[in-house]
Amino acid sequence: MPTRSSSSSRDAERLLTVPLERLHPHPANPNVMAEAVLATLARNIERSGRYPPIVVRAHPELAGDYQIIDGAQRSGALRLLGHAEATCFLWPCDDATALLLLATLNRLHGEDLPYRRAELLAELEALVPRDLLSSLLPEDASTLDATLALLDVDRERLLDDLTAAAAERSARGPRLISFAVAVDDEPVIEAAVVAASEGLSGPNRRGRALALVCAGYLERHHG
Repeated sequence: MPTRSSSSSRDAERLLTVPLERLHPHPANPNVMAEAVLATLARNIERSGRYPPIVVRAHPELAGDYQIIDGAQRSGALRLLGHAEATCFLWPCDDATALLLLATLNRLHGEDLPYRRAELLAELEALVPRDLLSSLLPEDASTLDATLALLDVDRERLLDDLTAAAAERSARGPRLISFAVAVDDEPVIEAAVVAASEGLSGPNRRGRALALVCAGYLERHHG
């Protein structure tokens, strides 16, 4: 029989230790993991000694058993390691909700783009209260809030602001000035720039040194 974890929190009350033989994959689960990838997952679990709880619901047809909504690969990795039990998170739901959770969680696991991940989290939040999402996902509560907040951002306005900021930086930034010099003049110009840059620090010393040389010429001849 599965045993409940000893904790007074609501999340902990949903944590179960379930024999692996009583866990069954959902028939609609589309994920099939290659043997090499499964072996890598097993090594990671063995090395860290931890894994996210397997999300389950009571099996609709087998009394006392559980159907996996998320974590079939972790279940397989645990079997590969010779474990007899798995830590599970019980999520009571009907068939329709189980299918939605299965689809959303599977897409979420493979999504790294922040805005798209936020959209998937919002879909998931329609099925699972936000205060329980952090029990199902790697994100903690503050990270979930920050990710979901991306959906409140006016993306067009943000793009306009970023474009304006880039233009402002470009307007204030260094300019590339190109001109050709005679071979005989190159050593004189180089020596003058090196000498003028000796007392300077920070970025673009050579460009600022050239400006000092030019300013000196103007002061002497047109001051």
